[in-house]
Amino acid sequence: MSEKSAAWLEEEMKEFSGILQTFKKKQKNKAPLWMAVCLIGMVALGFAVGYDIAYIMRVHFPIGCGIALLAGLCFWLPSKISNIKGVRKAYEKAMEDFFQSQEEQDLFVRQMESGNYDKVHFYNVNTETYPARFIAGPDYWMYFNGVCRFVRTEDIQSIHRKNETTRVNVGGNRKRITVGVSLVITYKQNSVSANKNRDTDESLFFQKGEQCQEVLELIKRQCPQYQSWIG
Repeated sequence: MSEKSAAWLEEEMKEFSGILQTFKKKQKNKAPLWMAVCLIGMVALGFAVGYDIAYIMRVHFPIGCGIALLAGLCFWLPSKISNIKGVRKAYEKAMEDFFQSQEEQDLFVRQMESGNYDKVHFYNVNTETYPARFIAGPDYWMYFNGVCRFVRTEDIQSIHRKNETTRVNVGGNRKRITVGVSLVITYKQNSVSANKNRDTDESLFFQKGEQCQEVLELIKRQCPQYQSWIG
């Protein structure tokens, strides 16, 4: 990694540290709410089925406390696991794997140094260990959501949204529900990205459709090729 690349990465990690701290704070703020919901819900269930107060306090209340502690642990553990060292490691690996030469890496750094880019981040505290961060410029994009990936815009043929669904049982019937939205990038055949991925498609997953739309608007502002990509 060149001196300029290392300097950019250092500044990026400083900025991401602040984002990560905000993310952890939101995680911790969610914990008491969900703990209270679990405890109150278990006690309310006891009243709903007609048990007396003594039984509810002897059985439902301790169970509610146990579930509440488990819910709090689910928020506490990810906040302890996530750290800026893990983010840096993911960035470094992605940069090493993606860029074909030092010259190309320097071109990315020049894009960032020029300020010719835009960025957005998302706090999916209920489902993710890290905040998500998307950066887009006319030549390169970067997406981090626990894993870091780069996109070379000159390799792009088209982009489109795709709803991601899964099957669940509802009242004995199998139904499909939407679990997120992917930004699907189709690369030009025989491009560097297509050859390296062994596929012409790559998907960037977002928890909500609004997040994917915000990313698309960001790309539209930064990339003059947007209209030809979106078709």
